Amino acid sequence: MTRAHLVAATLAISLVSVHARPHQDAAQSAGSSTVVYALAVDDKNAPVTDLTPADFVVKEDGKTRQILSAEPATARLQIAVLVDDNGTGIFRYGVGQFAQRLQGRADISLRVVTEQVRTITDFTDNVQDWINGIAQLGVRPSTPEGGQLLEGVSEASLALKKREASRPVILALTVGGEEHSTLQAKHVLDQLHESRAALYVLFAGNSAVRSASAAARPSELLDSNHNLDQVLGEGPKQSGGRRKDVIATQALLTDLQQIAGDLNAQYAIKYVRPADRNAPQKLQVSVQRKGVNVFAPTRAPLR
Repeated sequence: MTRAHLVAATLAISLVSVHARPHQDAAQSAGSSTVVYALAVDDKNAPVTDLTPADFVVKEDGKTRQILSAEPATARLQIAVLVDDNGTGIFRYGVGQFAQRLQGRADISLRVVTEQVRTITDFTDNVQDWINGIAQLGVRPSTPEGGQLLEGVSEASLALKKREASRPVILALTVGGEEHSTLQAKHVLDQLHESRAALYVLFAGNSAVRSASAAARPSELLDSNHNLDQVLGEGPKQSGGRRKDVIATQALLTDLQQIAGDLNAQYAIKYVRPADRNAPQKLQVSVQRKGVNVFAPTRAPLR
């Protein structure tokens, strides 16, 4: 090949590359990557930690999405803990062990639900701040008439959204009782979805801890309880969290330790969402390996 031919060939290749690159860039920018967090467990409810991207299937509105990666989640957690214990202090030791197990991996806030929601400790990873906050979860004046747990979930969702938390979680610890919030379930579930927080619920309903009111309740109170039940029931499913109902309060420590273990065992799954005018509504994350179940959001993330 002569020098003239070599120069001409090199120029032709360069021109092809220049013209091809915009098309490649356009194809890559046609969609966006999205991350969703998921927990995989076996039939004994133990975390499965050896999965690869090929094991997962992600669908939005029934359409399979391309998975870019599926790796153990390492992003820092931001956890809002809501304590609704009727002043009994039954969650105090468990919350302490929960925080200890996530030390170095999470910023945690503590809020107590009485007649209203009171912040004890804002989001922090400072161990001494945790200790000081948890110390306030001991026996306190009771709230036999219930409280405003719906308000707690709503406020935590707004706080996490404002912080633009990368891996937000809301942990609601409750002994049940009457709800006195006027918030609607749909409104709170939408706030939860917008925050991208996973809602975990530990429900220790026991008449010895907080007895239900025997008096006839007005319709407004019935509606409030219905809204709370819907959020505590549907919220974990929609957001990728879990709900655990406990009868024996002695099991609370084990259950809180399990939630901490679940968070430590999550996968971060990154997938491609094609550009579309209509935002997807439903999300389905599954695993092809037999005997493995997945806990992941069922509402498609907004971003």
